[in-house]
Amino acid sequence: MSRLRQALTFENLFVTVVAFVVLAGGTAIAANQLAKNSVGKKQLKAKSVGTAELKKNAVTTAKIKKSAVTGAKVKDGSLQPADLNLAGMPFAHVVFQTTGSSTVPVSASLETPTVYPLENPTYTQEPGRLDTFFGAIDVNFPVGCEAPRVAIAYLLRDAAALPLTDTSNVAAAGQVISATNGAVVERINLSPYGAGIALPGAAATNHNLSIVLAGECKSGGGITASNAVTQVVGTR
Repeated sequence: MSRLRQALTFENLFVTVVAFVVLAGGTAIAANQLAKNSVGKKQLKAKSVGTAELKKNAVTTAKIKKSAVTGAKVKDGSLQPADLNLAGMPFAHVVFQTTGSSTVPVSASLETPTVYPLENPTYTQEPGRLDTFFGAIDVNFPVGCEAPRVAIAYLLRDAAALPLTDTSNVAAAGQVISATNGAVVERINLSPYGAGIALPGAAATNHNLSIVLAGECKSGGGITASNAVTQVVGTR
């Protein structure tokens, strides 16, 4: 009887060991021999796949659902003008800018105003776009120019140095009056005026921009101009 118990105990132990080996080995083999595309979402534990399990650059554009990325998902300040199709945006933005860095004497005559030199003053207005014109220029009143002193500036579109009494091609205009004596620099801001809106056309149109200005002192002279900038704001 004692031998029978010993035999049964040994057999039970042997069967248990064999079962463990078979099950453990079978599981290992199955894990290494899964058929391609055999593991689906039903086999994955909920929330078991995190960022650590994703391969770098694994999520491509084709994998992102259409309209899934909203403005709330875009980091503030991460998009630059190069990332945007500015020409196709349905709102106003600066489409052209040119500047001038020279310092030039300002004419005292409205009939023969000073033409301020701009760098690359020609640009193209795209079809279907409405353009509006802005600008600014610094006027330097010296000590020898007695107050009150005044300066007026025009931004011209597609015109030569018109007399400042002719506003037919004035796209933007501005003036400044200084009521105190002494050396001072005043900035003239040029706002849309007269021809300040170029209506959209069916074809591309080239435009040439120029700034003309004149200044006057109660007595004396020596007014100069510097640091000009012109901007074109396009709207679709």
